[in-house]
Amino acid sequence: MGRLAAVALVAGTVLISTPALADNSGCWVTPPLDLTHQTASINLGAGVTAKSWTWQPGSDAQNASLSPLGTKLSVIEGNLRNIDFGVLHWAIPQTQTLRSLSQGSDIALASLNGDYFDGNGPWNAMIENSQVSYSPPGTTQVVGMALHKVALSKGYRGNGTLTVGKKKYQVTGINQPKPGPESLVVYGKLSETVLPSKGETTLVLKSGSIYKIYPKGAIVSIKAGTVIQARGAIAKTLAKLKVKTKVKLSLAHSPVYETRMAADSVKTAGTVSNNNTTLFFDSVNYVNLSTSGATLFDENFPGTPNRANATLRIALDELGRQYVKNVYRTGASIGIKSGELVIQANGRTAYSARKFKAGDLVTVKAGYQATAKSSFITAAGRGPRLVENGKFIWICEKHVKDYRPRSAIGWNEDGKVWLVASSRGLDAPDFGFRQGGSSSDQMGHWLMALGATDAVLLDGGGSTTVEIKNPSIGWQRMDVSESAWYRELANAFTIQVKR
Repeated sequence: MGRLAAVALVAGTVLISTPALADNSGCWVTPPLDLTHQTASINLGAGVTAKSWTWQPGSDAQNASLSPLGTKLSVIEGNLRNIDFGVLHWAIPQTQTLRSLSQGSDIALASLNGDYFDGNGPWNAMIENSQVSYSPPGTTQVVGMALHKVALSKGYRGNGTLTVGKKKYQVTGINQPKPGPESLVVYGKLSETVLPSKGETTLVLKSGSIYKIYPKGAIVSIKAGTVIQARGAIAKTLAKLKVKTKVKLSLAHSPVYETRMAADSVKTAGTVSNNNTTLFFDSVNYVNLSTSGATLFDENFPGTPNRANATLRIALDELGRQYVKNVYRTGASIGIKSGELVIQANGRTAYSARKFKAGDLVTVKAGYQATAKSSFITAAGRGPRLVENGKFIWICEKHVKDYRPRSAIGWNEDGKVWLVASSRGLDAPDFGFRQGGSSSDQMGHWLMALGATDAVLLDGGGSTTVEIKNPSIGWQRMDVSESAWYRELANAFTIQVKR
């Protein structure tokens, strides 16, 4: 079992502990994120911060169960209340450095390398503006920002205030299953959870007053009254209040939808249809054509697709409607012109393609099916899960526990999002093979310590790269020195300003 550190005050240093785990036998010890090792804290705007912790090469890192070559942990934190989550890429399947990808966006604040990839492009799908912009055939794994329909009983990110005298405290959530690390969550009679998770301070309100107060937190039934569970700095303040103190709780109306992070598996379910015929395509902008289905190509694909058994060219008429411009019944290798689409169909799908005629008005939908029914706005490929619903699920004994640069994304229901990377932190001779960093399980433990209830791995090794837009100097590399080499990437994730 990994050693578990408790939250404590040591010589004025606040330690962020690694949470208790269900089963982490065989995992490495994960050092706490203490102020002694914190080496940077930069405000990027929109509530986004960039922080780093560094363990120096030699005994400092080795004694912390990290690579003796040294470890630097780079952490970007934002909240979907104030930011959006995006995907960066150039034309498919072209690759580019994270610096170039980041500089190409006028709203990006920080970026992290994305999906695993090869010469054909990313291994998994990309979704942008709720449509598939790239996908191989079959089911692939993605992570991203989804539109979630709010159910009052199941909880959501709340807006409101708790007023005590002249002081106002911001409500962060309503009926959420678990309070976040810095939160004030209100539970009422409509909550699906009768016994809300314990906070660091618990209040029970009745008739406009504090009915009971638990300075160290408690699990209290909502049948007792309106229950408030608080964590973080606000909990310490609320713990000093007295029973019978008059309070006023004001809550905004619940939204219909809110954005949330999600990890899911998706497959393309696109269609080209008119009044008589529907053609289904199962891949988008993928170099190797679907062998028995159809592949859609758009302006994201700069080259000329390979020829299939049947080909459609779709364009826009003078009224902006989609129509079939050409039908190539035996297939054709044709480039993608501005504003046009090309469908390459094989197998039985080619018969459907041949039913269309030049001039037919059609509707093209690049839709997808998600296993857990996530409604993604933006998403791209991911690796395996580390943490799910607050539980560490990575089984260390089934994976190689080597120290390598790692990249991961974590999030929680309060809207917090973390882009995290571990690296050597230095520009040292590495023969094109990045060294140092951490194990995968340590990434999951760190994310849980930061407050994440869910986390996934991304591509790592030489692909691991973090860029931040420092308000003082512009774009800078965070994972290693500016002089270090870059690997060109197929895509990247970014925290960006809301539009």
